[in-house]
Amino acid sequence: MTYELRQTEISDRFAPGLLTKLATLRIVAPVVLRWWQRRETEQALQWLSDRDLADVGVARHEIRELARSQAKIEVTSVKLRAT
Repeated sequence: MTYELRQTEISDRFAPGLLTKLATLRIVAPVVLRWWQRRETEQALQWLSDRDLADVGVARHEIRELARSQAKIEVTSVKLRAT
């Protein structure tokens, strides 16, 4: 009886903390994913020469904005697949 009561106390004590962490992860994960994708896209485009960028229709000063817009699109599609 004491063991069962103690198990309940322990699980009740840690369950809210676990749920809070999971809720936080659900909020933070898309932000981190978007940042990571933007960073990867920016780095890949920065390595290209000006001529290569011109071939794909991007100017060097447009890289950051292009990476931001692309990351938003990719995260949205990931969210849609997850639901």
